[in-house]
Amino acid sequence: MQTTERPPTPTSRGTSPARGVLLVAVAVIVGVFVLRALDDTGAGPAVDVVDDATEQGEAPPPEEEGGEQPPAGEQEEQPAPRPPQEITVLVANASGVSGAAAAQTDAIAGGGYQTVEPTNAPEHLDATQILAVPGFEAEAAALAAAIGAPEGAVQPMPDPPPLETQGAQLVVLLGPDLAGG
Repeated sequence: MQTTERPPTPTSRGTSPARGVLLVAVAVIVGVFVLRALDDTGAGPAVDVVDDATEQGEAPPPEEEGGEQPPAGEQEEQPAPRPPQEITVLVANASGVSGAAAAQTDAIAGGGYQTVEPTNAPEHLDATQILAVPGFEAEAAALAAAIGAPEGAVQPMPDPPPLETQGAQLVVLLGPDLAGG
């Protein structure tokens, strides 16, 4: 009986398990960079910063007066302000400067806010105030910053309001500080 030997099979390049793992790792890394490049919103996952005291099991320093922190589920989070296009603003002239409310209304509308017909405030004020209906405090603060209102200008809307709001969520009582008077 004659024995025939098979010729040795050449080792094929690329069948190594290490090479397969390396290819998968490279593909994952490339995929991460591609996804980051496509997501240019800058929004990323929230990351909790852990300091040395927390790592060692110590309680973090109190953040409120009174020395106690509220339980984790009870902390209030401020929602992001709504975009200007979703906010209606009424400007009422409380400065006595003729045409000031109309000029400020035009400037606010130029910032993307919805506006209603400007009016006169029932009384004169020394400084501008921005009155916000409940739930629109963050938007009032953003508007105050945009128009250069003084610190402390944002106030809650009194009940009843000082004038007819015409459906506006924010009322700017324009004082002489921003009216040019």
